[in-house]
Amino acid sequence: KLGQSLYREKPGQDKFRPAQATPIPNFFLAGSYTFQDYLDSMEGATRSGLMVADEIISRADGPDGLGALAKQLKEEQQQEATGKKKDGNGSAKSLFFADEA
Repeated sequence: KLGQSLYREKPGQDKFRPAQATPIPNFFLAGSYTFQDYLDSMEGATRSGLMVADEIISRADGPDGLGALAKQLKEEQQQEATGKKKDGNGSAKSLFFADEA
């Protein structure tokens, strides 16, 4: 019965279906028309939404993702709290002037 409820596409048409990730940063596509296992069905739309969620999570956890940004911010806050900040060479510089110490 499931086979009768789905559309049958012509061979070679998958190449025209867009992926969930796009070249535009933080812009994703979800829906039954996107590239996934079930063409034009509720199952396909749901699967596509899950694929988008997976893509968002993987980008957030990546080297430039939210986790990395949060770690960098925490390190900067700790450095400011101790009065030292790393310069471009990786060495610690005091943020205070000699007369403030």
